[in-house]
Amino acid sequence: MDSRTSLGSTRPRQQSILGWATAPTQQLLHAEAVAIAKKFTGSAAKKYQAAAEEVRIPYWDWASDDTQSRIPQAVSTVSLTVTKPGSKGTGTSTTIPNPLYQYRFTNPQPSNSGLGTITVRGGDADSVLFSTFPGRKDATLRLFSDNDYNQFSRDAEGIHNAIHVDVGGNMVSVPIAAFDPIFWLHHCNVDRLMAMYQASHPGLSITPAPRSPTFALGGDGPDDLFTPLYPFRHTSGKEWTSNDLISAESIFTTGYAYPEVPAGKTGDALRIFATQKANQLYGPNLKSASFVGNESGAQAPGARREWTANVLVNREELPGSHRVLIYIGKYDKTNPDSYGGEDNLVGVAGLFAGTAMQSSNNQYLNISIPLTEALVAKNIALRPEDVVPTLADQLHWTVEKADPSTTNPIPITDLKTLKIAVSSTITEYFEDKTKLAVVSDPLTHYEPTKGKTGGLQPGESPPVGSVAPPVAGNGTVATR
Repeated sequence: MDSRTSLGSTRPRQQSILGWATAPTQQLLHAEAVAIAKKFTGSAAKKYQAAAEEVRIPYWDWASDDTQSRIPQAVSTVSLTVTKPGSKGTGTSTTIPNPLYQYRFTNPQPSNSGLGTITVRGGDADSVLFSTFPGRKDATLRLFSDNDYNQFSRDAEGIHNAIHVDVGGNMVSVPIAAFDPIFWLHHCNVDRLMAMYQASHPGLSITPAPRSPTFALGGDGPDDLFTPLYPFRHTSGKEWTSNDLISAESIFTTGYAYPEVPAGKTGDALRIFATQKANQLYGPNLKSASFVGNESGAQAPGARREWTANVLVNREELPGSHRVLIYIGKYDKTNPDSYGGEDNLVGVAGLFAGTAMQSSNNQYLNISIPLTEALVAKNIALRPEDVVPTLADQLHWTVEKADPSTTNPIPITDLKTLKIAVSSTITEYFEDKTKLAVVSDPLTHYEPTKGKTGGLQPGESPPVGSVAPPVAGNGTVATR
């Protein structure tokens, strides 16, 4: 787990991504830490008071090699030993319930709220998050190759939603997710990635689009730089807008920064620095076998063919929170219990929503699940003649409704709008980490999903790009 690098509170979220603000919580947390530190006396008092000034909500980088998407120990440990100011102001060691592990409600909650006396998480959270880490890391890097801010927003929201449904428990329900302390660590990381994207794409901003209705605003009018971000207001009473935070440097004026977006760097120096950090943190190993010779499926050095499962569905057909689980592996089609397993699960498309869906201008979702690293791990060469027959044989999916207490399978035959498709691109990476990867236009391949319930069928419109030529040859799969 990482922590923030400077004083201040988190900026309000831009509506185009999440619509949440952590600033009030940051301010309350900081004020409480300062108040406690002032109770210390003696030689250690200055140390604790200086530390309190640096207290911020930490972020959980679920795409880093350090955690590999596992829930950090600081959030999963039940109790902690801390130093508190004693009656005379001297430090006293004591064990307390870990406040990042769960929230304990001080008042009884309504029976229909979905809340008990404490917050809970899903029992399979850690294993699902870990199994899907390679694709999540790949998807995080792909964000920085989006040259359209609206596309970045959609892709970032897709990763964000998957974390919610994978953590499970209270995190799957929009009205109550924020009671789980991990919610704030998760959202701080989304804010961090957004700041990194702004730094690496200076001058890029949201393209106005029809607004989806929210509890505060109706559906009439555009979603643009000047849409009020109700209920978050400046001290003057004026509501925040995205235009207030149009650049990465804007976070410095609110008093905080990140290791990858440090205060003191601006303009082109900041762009270069943030781009380098994105490549270093999330980029692939260019010396791996997946970039060597014909097995890469590409011609240029540093390039390879990359593969994606595209999950398309109408939100209205799956009200509430759901997840579509993508597997690559042999399984017994007569035994649904054989579908899963950590070795075969490669990605999750998360639908994170309240159960009372309002009509929206953006009801159709197109969620991208990277498959490349899963194929590499299974020693499958990345050429179409190798990947296509593998996926035709081994790609499958299930759909689950995500409730706070359990997950319930949804028959795919009941879903009329669900379409799973497979596409590929040629992606070129560079040894020079100041350059972002260049991605070709995608090609949609029909063979991996042909004849499968919920799969894209030949003749149906490709969800992305154009139609790939059929794979020639005998379908023999090459492995390394």
